Amino acid sequence: MSVARFAVIVALLAGVVAGTLALVSRTPAPVRAEARQGSTEPSLGATFTDDQIASHGAYRGPAYLSYFLSLGLQVIVLVLLARGPLRWVMDRVEAWPGGWVTKALVAAVVVSAALWLATLPLDYVRGYAMGHAWGLSTQTFGGWVGDQLRGAAVGLVFAAVAAVAFFGVIRWQPRSWWWIGWLTFSALSAVLVFIWPVLIAPLFNKFTPLRDGHLKDRVVALADEAGVQVGEVLVSDASRRTTAENAYVTGLFGSKRLVLYDTLVENGDEDETAFVVAHELGHKVENHVPQGVMLSVIGLLFSFGALRWLASLDGPWRWAGADGIGDVRALPVLLLFSITLSFVVLPVENVISRRFEATADRVAISLTEDPQTAVKVFRRLAFSNISDLRPPQVAVSLFFSHPPTPERIEELLAPRSSSP
Repeated sequence: MSVARFAVIVALLAGVVAGTLALVSRTPAPVRAEARQGSTEPSLGATFTDDQIASHGAYRGPAYLSYFLSLGLQVIVLVLLARGPLRWVMDRVEAWPGGWVTKALVAAVVVSAALWLATLPLDYVRGYAMGHAWGLSTQTFGGWVGDQLRGAAVGLVFAAVAAVAFFGVIRWQPRSWWWIGWLTFSALSAVLVFIWPVLIAPLFNKFTPLRDGHLKDRVVALADEAGVQVGEVLVSDASRRTTAENAYVTGLFGSKRLVLYDTLVENGDEDETAFVVAHELGHKVENHVPQGVMLSVIGLLFSFGALRWLASLDGPWRWAGADGIGDVRALPVLLLFSITLSFVVLPVENVISRRFEATADRVAISLTEDPQTAVKVFRRLAFSNISDLRPPQVAVSLFFSHPPTPERIEELLAPRSSSP
């Protein structure tokens, strides 16, 4: 397949996929003022009206579809790349200085750029057009474009580093590459978690320390009660992109920090924000970030073990015009393998994540002793983030890193048996 034909086919597919999502998502936006007019009352518990469930489902349904559209589009792009265009590019750079390193870098850039450009129209419909239609996005078009370009640049750097590391390990240790590769990528994963809040996140958001005051005093008191070093407590300028509210913990060792969206701090009262902080402290109490890194390391071990088996086959590499797993022309096959494996293990990852979140909820309740505020927070976040209030089980398995809101509230309000 020629490069020109590849470009035309991908452009047409990208337009069809984005157009499909645009048509499916043409649903009137809900009147979101309801979230501020009594729908967050704790007395409502886990009960939501049929209209609320339907409107939230109308927003989230296209999100589920966009995942599968994006997944299918990426698979098609990789298949088409393997059938000619990437080989054509590699033939042209054969005589360039730098040998295999240059070819690995070029292959990584070509494949990453093709995937980014192919999914860009879909990202526009989902992330920009729908976000504005439903009142979730506050970002200008120029800001969205800037984010896309920065994200693409970061992705290209990561892809280049990963490609050079992978093919370098195979060339260095052609027999034991799989376990050395596992160790190498495990180390890279830990480094990424460490540097993300320090080097990457500031490219997209401005972070400022939580102002001195009663809220900060409560945060420090909660951290002392939890027995954890809270590190930095930062506020992100999320409001320049979204009306959604969130908080998260990130980093390892010296880069640990707790981040609050400014939308969360500004829209909620102090008790509500304190409960969210207590939930994030729960992740620190239970060491969920380092546990997540260790689980990633275990997952990488199984991945490289499976890749070792794949490397013993001739068919996949010949199909892509490669001499074997160490040939940079095999990159589309490697990414197809990665996409397939990621899809298979996604439900397992989400089960673990939902358990982490449920545990953090329990820690937050033990720290705040305020279940009424907890219910109010869960309901408020469900409306501000337009969460699916009655998700299908398959959606929970594939997309929910947190328990659905009604489930979190029911778990919170469930009677606890007393110890004898």
